[in-house]
Amino acid sequence: MNLNPKIEASKIFETLWASQGFPVDPVSIAQKMGLQVLDTDLPASVSGALIKEAGKDPIIALHHTDHSNRKRFTCAHELGHYVSRIESNDESVEYEYVDLRGPSAANGTDPEEVFANKFAANLLMPEKIIRNLSKSGKSHFDIAMFFGVSTEALKHRLKGLGLL
Repeated sequence: MNLNPKIEASKIFETLWASQGFPVDPVSIAQKMGLQVLDTDLPASVSGALIKEAGKDPIIALHHTDHSNRKRFTCAHELGHYVSRIESNDESVEYEYVDLRGPSAANGTDPEEVFANKFAANLLMPEKIIRNLSKSGKSHFDIAMFFGVSTEALKHRLKGLGLL
């Protein structure tokens, strides 16, 4: 199954968040989807993890010392991994895995990491809204604040949409 991160993020946004405004709270969305989200101590190079043990519900772990904007993106990224896995797995089969969001998440070569990053960007910064804000003349800082993301994440999203 070849999932489109934009479509998958849009479905979740419309179903579980659209009426609640910005910034999007991926922790709330994850909880609505049945995942537990924990702020915990992780290795310095890991900002988050999606953990699934046999017989247990999945957990998203976020590095407790990370900035709230980073945690928001990391949680959305891990949700992307979750969506990818539930859409491609047979629910009748018990499964286990750990996905870590570490340095390799940013290098753009692993298809699963690329999907999770694009899913997160689309969930937190929907294309239609980012295009409208970009046209409005607002500064990058103001747009990043609106979405609750770092200016770095915003600039990456704007580049991806051909707006930068």
